[in-house]
Amino acid sequence: MRGLLIDDEALALLDLKRQLTRIGGVDVLNTFQDVGEALEAAASLRPDVVFLDIDMPEINGLEAAERLQDIHPSVEVVFVTAYEDYAVKAFELQALDYVLKPVQTERLALTVRRIEARLKDKDESAPVPSGPAFIRCFQRMQIEYGKQEQLAWRTVKAQELFAYLLFRKDQLVRKDTLVEILWPEVELKKAYTQLYTTIYQLRRSLEAAGISVKIANAGNSYSLDLGGISSDVEQWESRLRNEAELESLSDEQYEEWLNLYRGDYFEEHGYLWAENERQRLLNLWRHHAMRFAKKMERKGKEALAADWYLRIQQRLPYAEETYSHLMKLYARQGERSLAEMQYQRLREMMREEYDAEPSAEI
Repeated sequence: MRGLLIDDEALALLDLKRQLTRIGGVDVLNTFQDVGEALEAAASLRPDVVFLDIDMPEINGLEAAERLQDIHPSVEVVFVTAYEDYAVKAFELQALDYVLKPVQTERLALTVRRIEARLKDKDESAPVPSGPAFIRCFQRMQIEYGKQEQLAWRTVKAQELFAYLLFRKDQLVRKDTLVEILWPEVELKKAYTQLYTTIYQLRRSLEAAGISVKIANAGNSYSLDLGGISSDVEQWESRLRNEAELESLSDEQYEEWLNLYRGDYFEEHGYLWAENERQRLLNLWRHHAMRFAKKMERKGKEALAADWYLRIQQRLPYAEETYSHLMKLYARQGERSLAEMQYQRLREMMREEYDAEPSAEI
C-alpha cells in the first residue's frame, strides 16, 4: 500500500519511516514536515494511507485530515500524537487508527494490519451508487436514498451544518460564518476543530451511502454541490415561477400541490438562521391556500373551502382573515353555533396576543 508521512518534527518522521520499513507492507512515497506541501503532493501521489501528526503549527492534523478527504476522498488516516486526549477526536473523525508517541513497533504493526484489512474490505465492498436521492426540508431536514432509506446523521450539528450549506447552495460559505452560527459559545480553536470534524463526518456518511452530494473546500470557505439531486422545496417552489401553469391545474392537482407543503421549512429544528426563509415560504403557501379556499367557496364546495380555512388557521392562528371567512361560510349554511365558536376563538386570540377586540366589521 502507498503511504505518506506528515509530522513537523524531523526526527519523528525518520523514526516512523524506519519502523514502517522494518514492519513492511507500506511503501512510503514521501515524508513532509510542511502540511501545505503534503496536501499539494497528495493530489498527485494518491496515497492509500496518511500517517498524520495532530499537534502541528498553522494547520493542525484534524484540519489536514479534512482537507485530505477533500483532495482524495477514499484515503485512510492514521493519527500519530503524543496526547491520548486526541484519540477521541481521531475516532470522531472515523480515522482508521491512532498511534501514541513514542511509537512502539508492535503497536504500529497492529495498525498496518488494520490498514491492510480495511483496504481489502474496500476492494470487496466498494460503495454502490444509491440511485436517485431526494432531500426533504419541509418540516424536517432529511436525505432519502436507495430503497426508502434515510441518511443517518452522526450528530445534530452535522445535520444543521448540511442544512445551512443547502440553504446557501451554489454559494461559498465562509468557515468563520459556520463557526459563529453552529458553535457561538465555544472557544475559537475548539470551534474550528468541531467544524473540521463535522465536515469530515458528513463526507464519510455521504460517501458510504453512495450519495453524489459533494462538500467542496475553497480555502476559507465551503460550497455544496448537489450533483443534480433535488429537494422538496425546490420542486414545490418551481411551480410558483409559472402562474399560468398554476391556473391550468385542475382543482385536484392544485390541492395536491398545496399538500406537498407538509410543514414549515426545517420546522422541527427551529434553526434561527432559517427564520426569514421559513416565513417567506409560509407566506407563499398561505397566499395560495387562501386563493384555493376562496375558489372552492365560489364553486359552492363549501365543505372543502371550510377545511382549507381551518388548515390555514391551524398553521397561522393569528391571521384574522380565516376567522372572518369561516364565520360567513357557517352563517350561510345556517350553522350559527359554529359561526359563534369562530368569533369566540377570534376574541380570545385578539385579547391574548394583541390586547384588543376584533374589528367592527367582524
